[in-house]
Amino acid sequence: MNISRRKFFKYCIGSAASLGLAPALLPKLVKALENPGVVPNIIWIEGASCSGCSVSLANLIGDCSEYGPTDFPDLLFNYMNASFAKTFMTAAGDHAVESLRAAQQTDYILVVEGGVPTVFNGMTCTLFSENGVDVTMLDAVNELAAGAQAVVCVGTCSSYGGIPATGENLTGIKSVSECTGIPTINLPGCPAHPDWVAATIAKVLCGEEIVLDQTDNRPVDLYHRTVHYTCPRRPLYEKGHFATAIGQEGKCFYELGCRGPYTIADCSARGWNNGFNYCIQAGVPCVGCAEKAFPGDQLIKH
Repeated sequence: MNISRRKFFKYCIGSAASLGLAPALLPKLVKALENPGVVPNIIWIEGASCSGCSVSLANLIGDCSEYGPTDFPDLLFNYMNASFAKTFMTAAGDHAVESLRAAQQTDYILVVEGGVPTVFNGMTCTLFSENGVDVTMLDAVNELAAGAQAVVCVGTCSSYGGIPATGENLTGIKSVSECTGIPTINLPGCPAHPDWVAATIAKVLCGEEIVLDQTDNRPVDLYHRTVHYTCPRRPLYEKGHFATAIGQEGKCFYELGCRGPYTIADCSARGWNNGFNYCIQAGVPCVGCAEKAFPGDQLIKH
């Protein structure tokens, strides 16, 4: 189902509190969406990843009672001027590259999903071929980040390295900021929540300042409390009622390795699938996917 600017604006109004959108921002947003000619292009590139953040974003759900599931790819390409996003776009080959290069000549927002392989001059991950030459993720992210109005890292992989950088890290995965030396807006999560992405893009489109934490460059209005803080099983933790097996009801998962007390994210307050569920509610411990150390065994305790 196609989503109009009006519907996206209504979605942002309805979700303003949870998205961290101040009321003063909404008039700026509707003005930006009414004038697509002045809205920056979005270039979305993917490196070492499973495309899970793209899939998560495509599952963005609005007000089902009135509109049914919204079509985020349609929003990206028809209302936010997304010029390149390989998972969503129909163009391929030279046509896709031409679209990317045209966007480079304008104001654009660079969205990066996935880590950046660096060994063998980045040749373990190529994005496209141009004039017979393979363009690597390493080359592309350095070139595109330098000219971007803002660089948004969607997911833990592009923000910190994530799963591709775990273990021996044979392909030399690095985060976008490590490769480019350019400050990034990090939206860690494996995958990132659609609301985090929608809110951040909305703010960048409006020219709104995004306040980041000093350690990990995360938006403080989205990443400021632990999963444990609003976990419905927190009272069980405080009473020492701990589960001995996955899926137990009426028990806290802390002794089964739950990383909720050390993971900064609002999953327990926001919920996934239109607020319906999230890991602990589904009967499994938090795995700490929004933290720098993920998927390592040890997380930094805040």
